[in-house]
Amino acid sequence: MLRDAETPDGNTVSILVLHELERRQYRQLRRLSKEQLSQLLFVGYHEPTFRYSYHYARVYENQGVAVGAAFGFPAAMEAQLDNDWTALFERLQVTPPQLPVVQLRALPDEWYLDLLTVNPKYARKTYLQKWFNEWLMEDVIHRARTSGAMVVGLDVRPGTEIASLAAQFGFVATQRRQFDRQPYLHLRLRIQ
Repeated sequence: MLRDAETPDGNTVSILVLHELERRQYRQLRRLSKEQLSQLLFVGYHEPTFRYSYHYARVYENQGVAVGAAFGFPAAMEAQLDNDWTALFERLQVTPPQLPVVQLRALPDEWYLDLLTVNPKYARKTYLQKWFNEWLMEDVIHRARTSGAMVVGLDVRPGTEIASLAAQFGFVATQRRQFDRQPYLHLRLRIQ
């Protein structure tokens, strides 16, 4: 079942985000222990202006457990979301990084999908023969469309599972980018 994320999902969803951020290998987060990063994500999950707050998340629930999550927002909101990393680092009494952990990525006309992840334990088809990540991607596109956005955008590393999923849905690469010294493709899907 797809639904808005709620505060009780904090532990489960924070762990999903933690694993996704570890896969992305952001240099700025490498100096944190897994425990510190987990704590940062859990605290941030409850903050209304944090990039990975429940306010911007949808979850796929299977048998009462959030097994996948998608975080997205209109591009106009992104600038205010990036500022809370510093406050969260300070709350953990860790020196914040010199550079922003996550740079601004959304183009002005987009509804931006920042993160979509599914617990690998549930990487199988649901009862309706769709994968959990397919359900989440369809939901992202629907949310963007109902918000009035013309385009959904996201950044992916070439060759990843999310890049393949986006291609299945018709996303097209429009730019090559570099974040944290890693190559990314900016993908867009026109929905209106």
